Amino acid sequence: MDQILNQFSFIIGGVVILGLAVAFIARRGFTFVRGILLGVLVVLLVAAWIVLHPAGNLNASAEQVRSQIGSGTPVLLEFLSQY
Repeated sequence: MDQILNQFSFIIGGVVILGLAVAFIARRGFTFVRGILLGVLVVLLVAAWIVLHPAGNLNASAEQVRSQIGSGTPVLLEFLSQY
């Protein structure tokens, strides 16, 4: 269970926030302005996912890394975890 929460915490949180917003709008009545606000919330959540999603070169082979190390220029190795 911890691994699922760790890997998908942003998605779960976004769904909860979106669900609360939909519940709030459904309780108060749907209007055009509230629909626009709901759309803005969806766009903000998607934009946050795109900006905050970890990215890295997942296709780098060991040979590519070895060829860069020791070629006379300093090399910074970063080890990233997707989760």
